[in-house]
Amino acid sequence: MRAAALAFPLAILAVAGGCKAAQESAAAGETATCDGVPPVKMAGRVTDAADILTAEEEARLSDRLARYEQRTKHQMVIATVPDLHGARVDNFGTCLGNRWGIGRKDQDDGVVILVAPNERQMRIATGSGMEQMLTDEEALAVVRQMTPRFGDRDYAGGLSAGIDAIAAQTGDPQ
Repeated sequence: MRAAALAFPLAILAVAGGCKAAQESAAAGETATCDGVPPVKMAGRVTDAADILTAEEEARLSDRLARYEQRTKHQMVIATVPDLHGARVDNFGTCLGNRWGIGRKDQDDGVVILVAPNERQMRIATGSGMEQMLTDEEALAVVRQMTPRFGDRDYAGGLSAGIDAIAAQTGDPQ
């Protein structure tokens, strides 16, 4: 999985960087390690460990993700965590995607939207099979669409906007 990142200081979200550093590390023979990334139990298409969504919001988002998967065959999930336990947000998102087996194994076409609201960071991590459909620049554009709502603590609205933008970019305009 590769990822586009966002850190949001105070109430405003700002881009912290894309995945170029991760790609350069991989090219240099370094691999992402999941050391320090705690196990997070997947609860479904929406895993809200940070408890920032209501049950109704989770259900709405989960339904949207199910429709996306039905139409495109690409799997997308949302994970919120209360903290990153000192791990880098890019590693955390990639590790969740790999541990949970997001996307079809033969296609590596999964997407993980990770939000750590207490640390004001987020990540869109994608499998290598999505790289042509959702480039780093496009993922960052999605993040920028989500940030105003996150800044207003409208996490469900930001996540919904993110899902819709990713869906439109990857072949499911709804």
